[in-house]
Amino acid sequence: MAMKPHRISTFKNPTEAENFLEEWNRQIETLNGFSYERLTISTSFGNTRIWAANTHLTDAKTIVFFPGARTCGLFWDMDNALKPFRENHRFYIVDVNGQPGLSAGTCPRLKSSDYGVWATELLDGLGLKKTTIVGASLGGLICLKLCLESPRRVKKAILLNPAGIQSFSTSISNLYYNLLPIVWPTLSNLNKFLNKAILCPPHHAVPTPYRNLLCEYLLYALFNHKFRGDYPAPLEKEELHRLTTEIYLILGEKDLLFPPDETIRLAEEHILTLQGSQILPNTSHGIETSKEALELVWHTINKSVCYAY
Repeated sequence: MAMKPHRISTFKNPTEAENFLEEWNRQIETLNGFSYERLTISTSFGNTRIWAANTHLTDAKTIVFFPGARTCGLFWDMDNALKPFRENHRFYIVDVNGQPGLSAGTCPRLKSSDYGVWATELLDGLGLKKTTIVGASLGGLICLKLCLESPRRVKKAILLNPAGIQSFSTSISNLYYNLLPIVWPTLSNLNKFLNKAILCPPHHAVPTPYRNLLCEYLLYALFNHKFRGDYPAPLEKEELHRLTTEIYLILGEKDLLFPPDETIRLAEEHILTLQGSQILPNTSHGIETSKEALELVWHTINKSVCYAY
């Protein structure tokens, strides 16, 4: 049977979008006082933008970060959250193809090995024989696909509020707050979405300049980006059974999209290489913006934390 052609996400005005996104990322770097090296990796799904740090540290531990849906790579570094990694780690942050970032709009298919193939091509392009991978939400699903496609290339996978294990919650509150800014894309509705579904102020929040940039980015994407790919869905149980990579879970207690208790239940039942889980109190779905979560990632990579199991 012939494969269906890949669907391609688009911006209304690609040149304007590229300028907006380059400037938006530059503002994050300016606030953080740190500039990333820009890399472009050619893949069978088009070019992928990578934000790289410490590429000169060739003997350092390496990490590849995959962000969630409807975001881009530098969401990981809100409020300098990745600063601890800059001291002695070499790391790469990915703008996922098909999402509203600086990578090509070609969307990997979910019900195939596409995400795993694409992520493997990124490791090839970066010259990484084996690395630790970290993913949030959709990024967690991408990590799982990479572990299935190229298990020998992954030291460990650290998943934060991942898609790919359980279905997107159909609770009334989750559907309401996620659909609100999509159906009525106003700043007021976007702030309700951020406060109720993504952040958990005052414990899980970002300073005002970063919050303003979050709103600016999300509103621009809502008005200007047409996503044509597959939405995250759980892997088949037999796929979870086939995982041979060490898997670590870091979950937000208040995650409406993928409630932590169900993720843990399914992971403990179906992922034989699960190393354990940590639940962060007063933390919502946008866990990649939590300094507490990123500190736990750092300790997990450097083997200085024990997981509950």
